[in-house]
Amino acid sequence: MLVLTRRTTLALGASGLMGVAACGAEREVAPAGAPQDATSDDALVDEVVAQITAVAAVAANVTRLIAMHAAHLTALDAAAPAVTTSAATGPEVRAAEREHQRYLVDAALRAESGPLARLLASMSAAVSQQLAVPGRLA
Repeated sequence: MLVLTRRTTLALGASGLMGVAACGAEREVAPAGAPQDATSDDALVDEVVAQITAVAAVAANVTRLIAMHAAHLTALDAAAPAVTTSAATGPEVRAAEREHQRYLVDAALRAESGPLARLLASMSAAVSQQLAVPGRLA
């Protein structure tokens, strides 16, 4: 019968943990600002920027939404649209924002890079938060 000492047991456990920890070493996420290969994500970002710009024009009379859309465009390295006015009513703004939120969910699912998918999902959550408060879009 093999008897292991406490020291041997601890050494085997530690080496096992180091082996498991080394398994994911090559799957690390690239640091922010690192250059990435051009992918279909570039086209997706252009599409999202156009969508945000369009919905921002509909919601031009709602200050909170304009600020949110400007922040989203900044996060995508795009310029915020010029502030204008809109003839859209509260229900029209709400419908446009609801459609925009669904679009962002779909875009997050289509993103190839994890960081972009997380950013788009976060944007979708921000729109949902704005939609959750009654009267906020009127």
